[in-house]
Amino acid sequence: MPRHPRELERTLAAFAAPDPDPLRAELAGGAVAYVVEDHALPLVEVAVAMRAGRYLEPPGKTGVATLAAVLMRSGGAGELGADQLNEAIDRLGADIDTGIGDLRGGARLSATTWTLDRALELFFDVLARPRFQPDRLATLKSNMLEGLTRRNENPLDVLEREWGWLLFGADHFLTRPPTAESVASIDRQDLLSFHRESFRPASLIFAVSGDVDREAILAKLRDALAAWPAVTSGARPWPPEPPAFDGRPGLFHVEADVPQAKVLIGHRAVDISERPSAERAAMELVNEILGGSGAISRIAGRLRTAEGLAYRASASYDLRRPWPTDFRVFFETENRLAARAIAAALQEIERLRTQRVHPQELEVAKQALLTSIRRSFESAEKTAGYLAEDELLGRGHDSWSGRYRALQAVTAEEVREAARRALRSDELVFLVVGRGAELGLGKSTNPFDTPELERVTG
Repeated sequence: MPRHPRELERTLAAFAAPDPDPLRAELAGGAVAYVVEDHALPLVEVAVAMRAGRYLEPPGKTGVATLAAVLMRSGGAGELGADQLNEAIDRLGADIDTGIGDLRGGARLSATTWTLDRALELFFDVLARPRFQPDRLATLKSNMLEGLTRRNENPLDVLEREWGWLLFGADHFLTRPPTAESVASIDRQDLLSFHRESFRPASLIFAVSGDVDREAILAKLRDALAAWPAVTSGARPWPPEPPAFDGRPGLFHVEADVPQAKVLIGHRAVDISERPSAERAAMELVNEILGGSGAISRIAGRLRTAEGLAYRASASYDLRRPWPTDFRVFFETENRLAARAIAAALQEIERLRTQRVHPQELEVAKQALLTSIRRSFESAEKTAGYLAEDELLGRGHDSWSGRYRALQAVTAEEVREAARRALRSDELVFLVVGRGAELGLGKSTNPFDTPELERVTG
């Protein structure tokens, strides 16, 4: 036994992603399932994802995707009304959720082994045969309309909305908010049409894990899909068109009477999805060093810990595709400290662009990412989920091992070069929500000479 923790030696086990072929099965209508058995507990998780989302909303019907996803679960399904469906799920001790985003939708079932058959029946009623009960639709629309009247009350909501418009424009589905007119125009037939076009067997990818027999659960899924109402329309284009809007750098301010200013600094992300694996790995390390959630985050360390300028501070470079994404630094600070905090954040960005990271810092960042990859398959639920996500995104299953090796090989110089290419100081957008009179955003605030302060209103 070592006399001191510093004398401990450790050897990391070699990483190997699971072989997906024995876990994958093709189902009726083009659906796919990944099944990972785990008999430690009598519990089963069934998640389903699909390429469906707000990008499929018809013109003038913004908000129909959200209404449909919520009411699939809360508006009754199959032969059961809303209250009856809730009671049936509660009696089983099961849990069913549905949701939808910009580019993907899905649902999840949690159940015990002995209630799985009935729980699956209810789950597929929710997925394939929602009732969209009129009184529940009216209540949900009323709540949405009420929420629209308060959309400027939360400064963080204002910050996100304006940020999306500045980077992607106001006319793309990513940033187009529902309006009173669009919500009011949505009726039950709109929900039925959106559901029929979006939730179809050909686009379903299942991730099943827990106390199941592979062949038995696949048979149940095939039977349920065989009873799915037929869809006659053709396939939808994928991925959707990205925003055509070209943002411009600058300093923008939204007046808000809040004690702490809300600040975002950044720009649209550079697409590196087709770049060599070494460059993609280097960008992952740029993201981890600047704003990682692990032991290293230069932005949080400088603004929050070292200088006490911000209560919350973070940074991220979103590397996902086909999503149009962004690079952002976010923090909240007293209005009078906003200029100083912005300057400190910019110094950290520039330091990463121009100076090599310390070897120890690089190693800590690497180990954080490598540990995350190793843990991606530490449970049956995670294994099934990540393999299903690979299928959804068109990402090769072998990318996990390649990514792992690439991260191990990245050098400090490659990190600096990646930061120099991807952190574009001449494209930075600055958005501040706060009290203009107290912000003190003078000419010395921005070392990159952004235009003088502009005011935008929501």
